[in-house]
Amino acid sequence: MKASRIVEILVFLMGLAITGMACAEQKYNPHTGQWETVAPDSELKYNPHSGSWGFAAPDASPQYNPHSGNWDMAPPNYQQKYNPHSGDWETAHPDSQLQYNPNRGDWRYVPPGVTPQYNPHSGQWEYPR
Repeated sequence: MKASRIVEILVFLMGLAITGMACAEQKYNPHTGQWETVAPDSELKYNPHSGSWGFAAPDASPQYNPHSGNWDMAPPNYQQKYNPHSGDWETAHPDSQLQYNPNRGDWRYVPPGVTPQYNPHSGQWEYPR
């Protein structure tokens, strides 16, 4: 393989890594003491129904999930989708698809193009919230 071809492949792979890194970042939640993998525009929000703080989209508000009886923080257009692997109903982006996280061994709904990101604080590979 020619050196120029190897350089082209490396540049392509670096571009993929940078694109993936732009989709998520680590933010510290002072209420839980945990670093969370979240979208860059996520804001710390209080859910009065669960009495908890967590990162969510800027336009998120509590949405009732009648299948679980929980109030989930989510943007207005999110909907409940059944996850047959966990047996749970998840409040998810309308275009989300079930994705397997081989690092954690679980399935969840994620928007198109989202991949697991490494959280160096927990040592886990996580899908951004």
